[in-house]
Amino acid sequence: MKSLPIGMQYFKEIIEKNYLYVDKTEYIHKIASTGKFYFLSHPRRFVKSLLVSVLEELFKGNKKSFERLYIYDKWNWENTYPIIKVDFGEISHDTSSNLKLSLNKFLKNTATNKNIDLEETDLIPDKFSELIKKLHDKTGKQVVVLIDEYDKPIIKHLNDIELAESNRDVLSSFYQVLKDNDKYLRFVFLTGVSKFSKTSLFSELNNLDDLTLNPNFAKICGHTQKELEKYFKEYIDEFANNHNISKDIILSFIKEWYNGYSWNGKDFLYNPFSILNLFGTGEFNNYWFDTGSPTLLIDLIMNNPKNINTFLNPKTKFMGSFPSFDFEQIDLNTILLQTGYLTITEKKAVIGKLPEYCLAIPNKEVHDSFYSHLLSYFTGGSPGSIQPMAEDMLKYIIDNNEEKLTKSFETLLNNIPSVLHEKIENINEAYYHILFSSWLHILGFDISNEDRTLGEDSDSVLRIDDLVVIIEYEYSTKLSLDTMLNKGIEQIKNYGYHKAYQNKELIFVSIATKPKEVACRIEKYN
Repeated sequence: MKSLPIGMQYFKEIIEKNYLYVDKTEYIHKIASTGKFYFLSHPRRFVKSLLVSVLEELFKGNKKSFERLYIYDKWNWENTYPIIKVDFGEISHDTSSNLKLSLNKFLKNTATNKNIDLEETDLIPDKFSELIKKLHDKTGKQVVVLIDEYDKPIIKHLNDIELAESNRDVLSSFYQVLKDNDKYLRFVFLTGVSKFSKTSLFSELNNLDDLTLNPNFAKICGHTQKELEKYFKEYIDEFANNHNISKDIILSFIKEWYNGYSWNGKDFLYNPFSILNLFGTGEFNNYWFDTGSPTLLIDLIMNNPKNINTFLNPKTKFMGSFPSFDFEQIDLNTILLQTGYLTITEKKAVIGKLPEYCLAIPNKEVHDSFYSHLLSYFTGGSPGSIQPMAEDMLKYIIDNNEEKLTKSFETLLNNIPSVLHEKIENINEAYYHILFSSWLHILGFDISNEDRTLGEDSDSVLRIDDLVVIIEYEYSTKLSLDTMLNKGIEQIKNYGYHKAYQNKELIFVSIATKPKEVACRIEKYN
């Protein structure tokens, strides 16, 4: 049983120390053999840095590291190339000035390591261009440029648009050098989380081949079901034995928790980071961390109440190419897709028309992380404390304990920092919709408000074996809590939300909210 390379991203070390590596060199062979300028956008924790590291060893001609891998007998190992590898995880970017200084230092150190003398200049494009040309002239070979986390100096500062734009301008001039030096380059590969509009960042570098939605490379990052069962077979067997349950049951749980990412709506993948940690700890947990900008997501909701529908029912669509990030008009769905909160669940392609992509939350891990994060922001608690509280509330519903359920919601409201109440003073209704819908999502309820507008009630349904719980949420600044509770129960009955489940055990729940007040009513349906 090979060791798990948790937190490791250097291919050579993984191979030499006999760590587990899922062979993706078939896709790497395709791009390295047939093209020149590439771009790939994937969420964090999808081993993009490892992919860059594999490419680095490939172009170095490190044949030994590729023994027993797909590409081994298909690559010309005699052809080696000089490489410039830029990792923006190691470049300072807290100010645009520091970004420039750090890039200058990187270029200078790279030149020194390759025994190249550069002219004394602080102009980053000039220095980068000079490095490429002199490296080409020194070796007599075209240069390979690999850029990891190309967008980090921008996405880390999306809450400070002025700084993000300033860093973008620095990067734009840096990247445009690549197109200008085409004849000196053998291969260029950029990877990151976000895809920025060409007018925003790549105004000059407009010749990149975007692999993100290319169906031929839909499986280049992440693990397929086949790969999971092949490479992690011993770990799956061990997991099943330790918990005394069948392999099929374990696989079904793993799929529910960590599968579901897709870039073509056909091939669904596992998050590699989560899978490694699952087998490393032997426990199911939310290993996926927030890859977006939390404050930015909250601000997008508060500044535009229409965005609330995305959180209440995170299903949407886009057509054509992968949505680009635009500073002038920040779109919530684009951010959620690029950061991994949403993924492509279906692709509809008709000859002569643009393809249409359907989006949704990929799996239980992302679902729980998503709503736990929202609630932790609103309540001031930690994301890890949210799930246990939600499980208690579900128990109170099943036990028909109105008093404890109400107290739980009261605790939730009382934990909200006063500064947040002040921030959302003018959109209280929207705020409470998010708050309570997030709780219901964590409890496992399906929120259905596709045909409703903000301000109307939203029905929620939870199915647990033969039990169905239907919740109706009411909000008002004028009606009494008791009036709203009665209204909620009656609306469930009058609208017939329960009719599809009359062969099940049914529980109706009404939740009534006023600013800083809440009450609950539970009724079993006979």
